[in-house]
Amino acid sequence: MKNVQTIILTFVVVFFLMPFAWAQKNSTIHVKILNNKYKHVDLVSAYGEDKTYLSTDIAQDQFTITTPLGPDIYRLRFDGQDHFLLVINPGEAQELELDAEDLTEIRSTMGSPSMAFVKKAIEYGHQRKHVLDSLNNALQQDKQQKYWASTAQNINMFTQTNDDVDNSLMAAFKNVDSLSQLFHRYAPSGKVKGSDLDFFVNSVNKQLKELEMNYQPFASYVENVNKYYDFSRDRQPGDADFYFTLDGYLNELSARHEVAKSAIGPMIGDVKELLAVRDSLAYNNLLSKKSNKNSWAVMTVRRLADKVQNAAAQKSEYEQSIQRTRNNASALVTSSQDRVRQIVAGYQNKYNETDAYVNNKIKEAILENKSDLATMMFIDMFPREQNVDLHKTVYTALHDKYPDHPVVKERWAIINSAAGKTSVGSIAPELEFPNPDGKMLKLSDLRGKVVLVDFWASWCGPCRRENPNVRKVYSKYHDKGFEIFSVSLDRDASAWKGAIKADQLVWPNHVSDLKQWQSQAAAIYGVRSIPATFLLDREGRIVAKDLRGEALERAVKQLVEQQ
Repeated sequence: MKNVQTIILTFVVVFFLMPFAWAQKNSTIHVKILNNKYKHVDLVSAYGEDKTYLSTDIAQDQFTITTPLGPDIYRLRFDGQDHFLLVINPGEAQELELDAEDLTEIRSTMGSPSMAFVKKAIEYGHQRKHVLDSLNNALQQDKQQKYWASTAQNINMFTQTNDDVDNSLMAAFKNVDSLSQLFHRYAPSGKVKGSDLDFFVNSVNKQLKELEMNYQPFASYVENVNKYYDFSRDRQPGDADFYFTLDGYLNELSARHEVAKSAIGPMIGDVKELLAVRDSLAYNNLLSKKSNKNSWAVMTVRRLADKVQNAAAQKSEYEQSIQRTRNNASALVTSSQDRVRQIVAGYQNKYNETDAYVNNKIKEAILENKSDLATMMFIDMFPREQNVDLHKTVYTALHDKYPDHPVVKERWAIINSAAGKTSVGSIAPELEFPNPDGKMLKLSDLRGKVVLVDFWASWCGPCRRENPNVRKVYSKYHDKGFEIFSVSLDRDASAWKGAIKADQLVWPNHVSDLKQWQSQAAAIYGVRSIPATFLLDREGRIVAKDLRGEALERAVKQLVEQQ
């Protein structure tokens, strides 16, 4: 009788309390909006199909939603365009205060542990952004950075200007060479034969015009350079070596320009006068007379022959100086840019410290709330390949609590798949299989070594072609802590052993269950084609996959040299 009464009492309690329990599953979200500009809000899905669950108008800068939805992540969509991510858990009475000018921020939240976590994570992110903005502003105002950036730019522009001047002057020296050859060939005694007169006059005239044109950029440079470039101002203390090189560069430029002035400068006045005389003769139709041509030719030779010869002799000195100063200029630009990079690196290091601090805090918050769906809003900030343990811990906890949630279910399956377990960043799954003598070998016994897990087979042509390179890497780095754990997908033991011997695979760690594509090791590692390799660090963590040739050697070298 007592048992019957207990059953009846239990039924009565459950019967009357069930409606109350169901009613508690509704959630209420009350939202206040500062600086409001919106008129309408929809509650929509956060992923998958873009589904609208309910809509409401915004009155007096606030609205309230009551819904049986959850637990899940949703979006508040304001006026059909701006969005805010929201976590809804059944039975909660949330209060949120948002700012329409920045929906990435939560001004305040009450009644929802999930949204309290979201607010905390967002605030860490804002802290990072604030530091970044502050450092960027400080960098832009940094006097040292501005000075060296400006110096690099000015030297670069100065060098380009001098390159243009050098090109023009080398063309002028070429004109001088041509004049020297014309004088030597057609007027060795100061006079030109009548049969050569027309050719001589026309050729010399052409060279004189080009000489005047090619010298003009240098003349303009000399006149204006000090107006635009002054490397003597605002010199920084403690950089004597830089300024020593800079002054040497400027002094050699100055000396080279003096060569040009002394070589070509003295003849430019004569060149202009000779061209003016010829132009006047041509304008007045007097150049057709042989006597006038001859007079102009004789005058040209008399006034320029010695100067041309002197200038031609200095061409080599000028040319040799060009390459030296270009090398110095390049070194100065690089040195200035290096100083800028060092300054930027200092600010970057400060940001990196904050970034690492914020990342650690967000990770801590994620782990503290690992079974909360809200963690999915932030975990992808940390790529799975570099944060395998974090993803595994969170999605295992979420799967335990929400096994049917579509995103949780998908991510959990990926993490626990063969591919997920052998993704870069994961601890390599254990392998324990027999060697050719039947002795069981374990991959974990090589912990503390850099290990290449190499899936291959005697019948695999690409595997056999890669074996010489694998053997070379083993020979080069074995003494530094490199091992190879070879897993064969052979079915025939004789073929397997024969290939080991033929390819001189001298390392001792060869295993196989001789099941070819039904190999348990291949299933564990998700291997569907060979060759397939997994490179492990000394902790047994997968750091790279399917490396070949030089890429494999570089990676092994880097790992064995790490302390």
